[in-house]
Amino acid sequence: MRRAAGIGPGKLRARLVRLMLLVLLMAACAPLSACWDIQYLDQLGVVLAVGVDDDPKGKFRYQVTVQVVLPRNASPGDQSGNGSPVMTISEKGDTLFEAIRKMSAKTSRRLFFSHMQLLAIHENTAKKDLYPLLDLIDRNADIRSDISVVIARGLRAEQLLEIRTQMEAVPANQMKEAIEVNEKAHGQVFSVLVRDIVRMADSHLKEAAVPAIGVEGMPEAGNKDNNVTQIKPDVIPELTTMAIFRDGELAGYLTPKESRGYVFLRNRIKSSVLKLSCPRTDGHYIVEIFDSDTRTKVRQSPQSSDTPLVHVQVRMEASIHELTCQDFNVHDESSFREVELAVNQAVEAELDAAIGALQKKLRSDALGWGREVYQDQPAMWKRISGNWNDVFPNVPYELECISRIQSMGIRSNSIAK
Repeated sequence: MRRAAGIGPGKLRARLVRLMLLVLLMAACAPLSACWDIQYLDQLGVVLAVGVDDDPKGKFRYQVTVQVVLPRNASPGDQSGNGSPVMTISEKGDTLFEAIRKMSAKTSRRLFFSHMQLLAIHENTAKKDLYPLLDLIDRNADIRSDISVVIARGLRAEQLLEIRTQMEAVPANQMKEAIEVNEKAHGQVFSVLVRDIVRMADSHLKEAAVPAIGVEGMPEAGNKDNNVTQIKPDVIPELTTMAIFRDGELAGYLTPKESRGYVFLRNRIKSSVLKLSCPRTDGHYIVEIFDSDTRTKVRQSPQSSDTPLVHVQVRMEASIHELTCQDFNVHDESSFREVELAVNQAVEAELDAAIGALQKKLRSDALGWGREVYQDQPAMWKRISGNWNDVFPNVPYELECISRIQSMGIRSNSIAK
């Protein structure tokens, strides 16, 4: 056999050996290319929501409820109405992991949490400690951390997950999307994810705030067939306000006015509506705030080198969408300035109410002012950080609201008489 030009017998033999080793290695790796942890959909129970309550009998720490989707009933093409699109399973345990594993005695499928959308926690459970409930989710690689967290207010989390909804077949989807819609259209609450709370817990510079959900109607009627078969349902999940935590425990709730002021302060307003009274006559006008930007700066207070002074500036773009003021002249530049002043005063009142509630009533730095002091005045933060819980309720602040009216709509004067 002729050898390739320039290649000796030794080099040729070495190449052949390397080629044979490569072939053997590829053959050995072939069995490893299969999906060793493959899970078939028809063997899984896909969990979309988890609710956590206290054990009503007190024997265990928690009662955990999972909302599992039933594909045969949740399919968009299924018009037969043969059953609920979801089912719930409840079990008790001293930890979430224990309770979830005990559920295997009640289901023919392995519970699968990778598509989980919602974590609902009863208010009494949240008053004890929030953070241990999130450890399993944050630690488990199979569970995503972009799960919305809500507080079940006025009813158990188990009852909340059992309410049948009309607008969305899966109740967990309706509740999560309701939070997103409110954030975009009204600004009384905003979405808070598991990873957001974990980040706050790790930083120790900010307290958590979570949207609360109650119900309109009697919770016990939410699991009835007529709640989805009649035009007006007997029970509807309803967002309330933001729930405020202190040291991982639920401290209380903001009022609607305070809650929107808090959303402004957190720079989470995407759109909102103000109802303002006419300055000289009966009637009102509606102003939509469609753009908002909040900036917070900290400087040293003139009174003390160990006292921060927080300056909050809110800039807003707005337009008038409804007008019943008879003497309002939209062609007069002073009318625009008058509306802008009224918007500034109304928003400033909500900001002031929110800060007052957090400082005096709830005593919780859910605004993250400690983090702002740490970033803007690091030397001061070193001196006061150990006593921040006592310093925060007395931190002075300045509010500056600047609005600009962009439009009065396509009509000039009001048709109201």
